[in-house]
Amino acid sequence: MLAVSVALFGLLLAPVAAFADTPAAWENEKHVSGLQFLVVLVLIPAGLFLVISLLAALPSMISDKGYEPGQAWRSEPEWFGGPRKGLEATDEVKPEQIEAAEADRGGTSGKW
Repeated sequence: MLAVSVALFGLLLAPVAAFADTPAAWENEKHVSGLQFLVVLVLIPAGLFLVISLLAALPSMISDKGYEPGQAWRSEPEWFGGPRKGLEATDEVKPEQIEAAEADRGGTSGKW
């Protein structure tokens, strides 16, 4: 019971330090206006964001525009995961090849 009352008393006295006044030897800080607050916490970070964004985007804005509609494609064709030889290549695969590939596939070897 004594421990509980000491703990409660300590909890009640803990926030008392927050009400302490600043020491007399410390200098009083000048008041920060709302404009100074906005400049430091809003305008400076926004300006840094814009400068970094411009520095990142500027090289691509200056260089060649690349492909534009109506022009011929100047690069190699891109493969997006379909059959490399087109749909005709799927007819070249025989069922025996598929079954042989399934036998060595590893994993948990579950049978359905």
